[in-house]
Amino acid sequence: MLLYLSPLALFAQEFEGVVTDYDGGTALAGVVLRNIETNQGAVSGIDGKFKIRASKDDEIEFSYLGYYSFRMRVPEGNVYRQVSLKKKLFELDDIVIRPDYTPYQLDSIERRKTYNLALNRGFASSSVLGSVFSPASALAEQFDKKSKQIKRFQRNYFKWEDQKFIDTRYSFEEVSRLTSLTGDTLAAFIAAYPMPVDYARTATDIEIKMWIKYNYREWIKKPIVIPPGISIPNLEADTLKKP
Repeated sequence: MLLYLSPLALFAQEFEGVVTDYDGGTALAGVVLRNIETNQGAVSGIDGKFKIRASKDDEIEFSYLGYYSFRMRVPEGNVYRQVSLKKKLFELDDIVIRPDYTPYQLDSIERRKTYNLALNRGFASSSVLGSVFSPASALAEQFDKKSKQIKRFQRNYFKWEDQKFIDTRYSFEEVSRLTSLTGDTLAAFIAAYPMPVDYARTATDIEIKMWIKYNYREWIKKPIVIPPGISIPNLEADTLKKP
Protein backbone atom coordinates (compact mmCIF):
# COMPACT_ATOMS: atom_id res chain seq x y z
CA MET A 1 0.00 0.00 0.00
CA LEU A 2 2.82 2.42 0.88
CA LEU A 3 4.61 1.66 -2.37
CA TYR A 4 1.39 2.30 -4.27
CA LEU A 5 0.70 5.66 -2.62
CA SER A 6 4.25 7.07 -2.75
CA PRO A 7 4.00 8.33 -6.39
CA LEU A 8 0.72 10.09 -5.51
CA ALA A 9 2.41 11.80 -2.59
CA LEU A 10 5.04 13.23 -4.94
CA PHE A 11 2.39 14.74 -7.22
CA ALA A 12 0.49 16.12 -4.23
CA GLN A 13 3.48 18.32 -3.25
CA GLU A 14 2.89 22.08 -3.30
CA PHE A 15 5.46 24.68 -4.17
CA GLU A 16 4.86 28.00 -2.45
CA GLY A 17 6.52 31.32 -1.79
CA VAL A 18 6.26 35.04 -2.63
CA VAL A 19 7.04 36.92 -5.83
CA THR A 20 8.44 40.45 -5.65
CA ASP A 21 9.90 43.23 -7.77
CA TYR A 22 13.65 42.76 -8.23
CA ASP A 23 14.54 46.43 -7.72
CA GLY A 24 12.02 47.62 -5.15
CA GLY A 25 11.25 44.38 -3.35
CA THR A 26 7.52 45.14 -3.41
CA ALA A 27 5.07 42.25 -3.65
CA LEU A 28 3.63 41.63 -7.13
CA ALA A 29 -0.02 40.63 -7.28
CA GLY A 30 -1.44 38.83 -10.30
CA VAL A 31 1.75 37.10 -11.43
CA VAL A 32 0.82 34.05 -13.53
CA LEU A 33 2.54 30.78 -12.65
CA ARG A 34 2.55 27.73 -14.92
CA ASN A 35 3.90 24.26 -14.32
CA ILE A 36 5.60 23.47 -17.63
CA GLU A 37 5.34 19.68 -17.05
CA THR A 38 1.66 19.48 -16.00
CA ASN A 39 0.40 22.74 -17.55
CA GLN A 40 -1.33 23.57 -14.26
CA GLY A 41 -1.48 27.24 -13.33
CA ALA A 42 -1.85 29.60 -10.41
CA VAL A 43 -1.82 33.36 -9.70
CA SER A 44 -0.05 35.26 -6.92
CA GLY A 45 -2.26 36.99 -4.38
CA ILE A 46 -2.43 40.64 -3.37
CA ASP A 47 0.47 40.08 -0.99
CA GLY A 48 2.54 38.42 -3.74
CA LYS A 49 2.23 34.97 -2.20
CA PHE A 50 1.74 31.95 -4.48
CA LYS A 51 1.07 28.24 -4.18
CA ILE A 52 1.10 25.74 -7.06
CA ARG A 53 0.96 21.95 -7.26
CA ALA A 54 4.31 20.63 -8.44
CA SER A 55 6.77 17.79 -7.95
CA LYS A 56 10.52 17.94 -7.47
CA ASP A 57 12.36 19.18 -10.58
CA ASP A 58 9.18 20.43 -12.23
CA GLU A 59 9.85 23.69 -14.09
CA ILE A 60 7.70 26.64 -13.03
CA GLU A 61 7.32 29.72 -15.21
CA PHE A 62 6.51 33.14 -13.74
CA SER A 63 4.96 35.72 -16.12
CA TYR A 64 3.92 39.31 -15.42
CA LEU A 65 3.10 42.21 -17.73
CA GLY A 66 6.04 44.59 -18.05
CA TYR A 67 8.49 42.12 -16.50
CA TYR A 68 10.82 39.49 -17.89
CA SER A 69 9.50 35.93 -17.55
CA PHE A 70 11.41 33.69 -15.16
CA ARG A 71 11.68 29.89 -14.86
CA MET A 72 12.98 27.75 -12.03
CA ARG A 73 13.07 24.10 -10.94
CA VAL A 74 11.10 23.00 -7.90
CA PRO A 75 13.49 22.00 -5.11
CA GLU A 76 13.01 18.91 -2.98
CA GLY A 77 10.86 19.24 0.13
CA ASN A 78 8.58 22.02 1.30
CA VAL A 79 10.95 24.95 0.74
CA TYR A 80 9.48 28.47 0.81
CA ARG A 81 11.00 30.58 -1.94
CA GLN A 82 11.13 34.28 -2.76
CA VAL A 83 11.14 34.87 -6.51
CA SER A 84 12.10 38.30 -7.89
CA LEU A 85 11.16 39.53 -11.37
CA LYS A 86 13.02 42.21 -13.30
CA LYS A 87 11.22 45.03 -15.09
CA LYS A 88 11.55 45.42 -18.83
CA LEU A 89 13.09 48.70 -19.94
CA PHE A 90 11.34 50.14 -22.99
CA GLU A 91 13.04 52.83 -25.10
CA LEU A 92 10.55 54.68 -27.28
CA ASP A 93 11.48 56.45 -30.51
CA ASP A 94 11.16 60.24 -30.50
CA ILE A 95 8.03 61.44 -32.28
CA VAL A 96 6.63 64.85 -33.08
CA ILE A 97 2.94 65.28 -32.35
CA ARG A 98 1.24 67.97 -34.36
CA PRO A 99 -2.17 68.66 -35.93
CA ASP A 100 -2.99 67.33 -39.37
CA TYR A 101 -1.54 70.33 -41.22
CA THR A 102 -1.55 70.58 -45.01
CA PRO A 103 1.78 70.94 -46.86
CA TYR A 104 0.95 74.63 -47.43
CA GLN A 105 0.39 75.20 -43.69
CA LEU A 106 3.65 73.46 -42.77
CA ASP A 107 5.57 75.55 -45.32
CA SER A 108 3.84 78.71 -44.10
CA ILE A 109 4.86 77.99 -40.50
CA GLU A 110 8.48 77.51 -41.55
CA ARG A 111 8.44 80.71 -43.62
CA ARG A 112 7.03 82.61 -40.67
CA LYS A 113 9.86 81.35 -38.47
CA THR A 114 12.43 82.35 -41.10
CA TYR A 115 11.16 85.93 -41.48
CA ASN A 116 9.80 86.37 -37.96
CA LEU A 117 12.24 89.12 -36.95
CA ALA A 118 11.48 91.29 -39.96
CA LEU A 119 7.72 90.70 -39.73
CA ASN A 120 7.61 91.75 -36.06
CA ARG A 121 9.85 94.79 -36.52
CA GLY A 122 7.04 97.19 -37.35
CA PHE A 123 4.94 96.13 -34.37
CA ALA A 124 7.87 96.73 -32.01
CA SER A 125 8.64 100.18 -33.43
CA SER A 126 5.03 101.38 -33.17
CA SER A 127 4.32 100.05 -29.69
CA VAL A 128 7.68 100.55 -28.01
CA LEU A 129 9.61 103.27 -29.82
CA GLY A 130 6.63 105.58 -30.03
CA SER A 131 6.12 105.45 -26.26
CA VAL A 132 9.79 105.73 -25.25
CA PHE A 133 11.05 108.35 -27.65
CA SER A 134 9.69 111.78 -28.38
CA PRO A 135 7.19 112.41 -31.21
CA ALA A 136 10.06 113.83 -33.26
CA SER A 137 12.00 110.56 -32.89
CA ALA A 138 8.93 108.55 -33.85
CA LEU A 139 8.50 110.74 -36.95
CA ALA A 140 12.14 110.21 -37.89
CA GLU A 141 11.68 106.45 -37.51
CA GLN A 142 8.61 106.66 -39.75
CA PHE A 143 10.65 108.07 -42.63
CA ASP A 144 13.77 106.10 -41.93
CA LYS A 145 15.02 104.23 -45.00
CA LYS A 146 15.35 100.95 -43.16
CA SER A 147 11.84 101.26 -41.78
CA LYS A 148 10.48 101.78 -45.29
CA GLN A 149 12.31 98.68 -46.52
CA ILE A 150 10.88 96.59 -43.71
CA LYS A 151 7.33 97.80 -44.33
CA ARG A 152 7.70 97.12 -48.05
CA PHE A 153 8.99 93.65 -47.26
CA GLN A 154 6.05 92.98 -44.94
CA ARG A 155 3.53 94.00 -47.60
CA ASN A 156 5.24 91.79 -50.17
CA TYR A 157 5.47 88.91 -47.71
CA PHE A 158 1.72 88.83 -47.09
CA LYS A 159 1.04 89.11 -50.81
CA TRP A 160 3.42 86.21 -51.30
CA GLU A 161 1.65 84.17 -48.63
CA ASP A 162 -1.69 84.85 -50.30
CA GLN A 163 -0.29 83.76 -53.67
CA LYS A 164 1.19 80.61 -52.15
CA PHE A 165 -2.25 79.71 -50.83
CA ILE A 166 -3.92 80.47 -54.16
CA ASP A 167 -1.40 78.17 -55.86
CA THR A 168 -2.61 75.27 -53.70
CA ARG A 169 -6.12 75.61 -55.15
CA TYR A 170 -5.45 77.20 -58.53
CA SER A 171 -2.50 75.04 -59.43
CA PHE A 172 -0.83 74.57 -62.82
CA GLU A 173 -1.60 70.84 -62.62
CA GLU A 174 -5.32 71.37 -61.99
CA VAL A 175 -5.70 74.03 -64.70
CA SER A 176 -3.79 71.89 -67.22
CA ARG A 177 -5.99 68.90 -66.42
CA LEU A 178 -9.20 70.91 -66.96
CA THR A 179 -8.07 72.94 -69.99
CA SER A 180 -5.27 70.87 -71.62
CA LEU A 181 -3.12 74.01 -71.71
CA THR A 182 0.63 73.58 -71.21
CA GLY A 183 3.88 75.54 -70.99
CA ASP A 184 3.84 79.31 -71.57
CA THR A 185 0.23 79.18 -72.75
CA LEU A 186 -0.82 77.69 -69.45
CA ALA A 187 1.17 80.35 -67.56
CA ALA A 188 -0.37 83.09 -69.71
CA PHE A 189 -3.89 81.84 -68.96
CA ILE A 190 -3.26 81.85 -65.20
CA ALA A 191 -1.71 85.33 -65.41
CA ALA A 192 -4.64 86.62 -67.47
CA TYR A 193 -7.22 85.23 -65.03
CA PRO A 194 -5.76 85.60 -61.52
CA MET A 195 -7.86 84.11 -58.76
CA PRO A 196 -8.80 86.48 -55.90
CA VAL A 197 -7.46 85.27 -52.56
CA ASP A 198 -10.86 85.61 -50.86
CA TYR A 199 -12.41 83.36 -53.49
CA ALA A 200 -9.59 80.81 -53.12
CA ARG A 201 -10.16 80.67 -49.36
CA THR A 202 -13.96 80.35 -49.46
CA ALA A 203 -14.83 78.46 -52.66
CA THR A 204 -15.47 74.72 -52.68
CA ASP A 205 -13.54 72.37 -54.94
CA ILE A 206 -16.49 72.24 -57.35
CA GLU A 207 -16.69 76.03 -57.47
CA ILE A 208 -12.95 76.25 -58.20
CA LYS A 209 -13.35 73.86 -61.15
CA MET A 210 -16.36 75.79 -62.47
CA TRP A 211 -14.42 79.07 -62.17
CA ILE A 212 -11.52 77.64 -64.20
CA LYS A 213 -13.80 76.23 -66.90
CA TYR A 214 -15.76 79.48 -67.18
CA ASN A 215 -12.58 81.54 -67.63
CA TYR A 216 -11.23 78.99 -70.09
CA ARG A 217 -14.30 79.51 -72.29
CA GLU A 218 -13.58 83.24 -72.18
CA TRP A 219 -9.94 82.50 -73.02
CA ILE A 220 -10.91 80.52 -76.13
CA LYS A 221 -12.80 83.54 -77.46
CA LYS A 222 -9.68 85.74 -77.20
CA PRO A 223 -6.49 83.86 -76.29
CA ILE A 224 -3.30 85.70 -75.40
CA VAL A 225 -0.30 84.83 -77.57
CA ILE A 226 3.10 84.92 -75.80
CA PRO A 227 5.83 86.31 -78.08
CA PRO A 228 9.04 84.25 -78.28
CA GLY A 229 11.54 85.03 -75.52
CA ILE A 230 8.92 86.56 -73.19
CA SER A 231 8.25 84.77 -69.90
CA ILE A 232 5.66 85.26 -67.19
CA PRO A 233 7.17 87.15 -64.21
CA ASN A 234 7.80 85.21 -61.02
CA LEU A 235 5.97 86.75 -58.06
CA GLU A 236 8.37 85.32 -55.48
CA ALA A 237 11.50 86.51 -57.26
CA ASP A 238 10.13 90.00 -58.10
CA THR A 239 8.39 90.98 -54.91
CA LEU A 240 9.91 89.13 -51.96
CA LYS A 241 13.30 90.61 -51.25
CA LYS A 242 14.40 90.26 -47.66
CA PRO A 243 15.56 93.60 -46.15
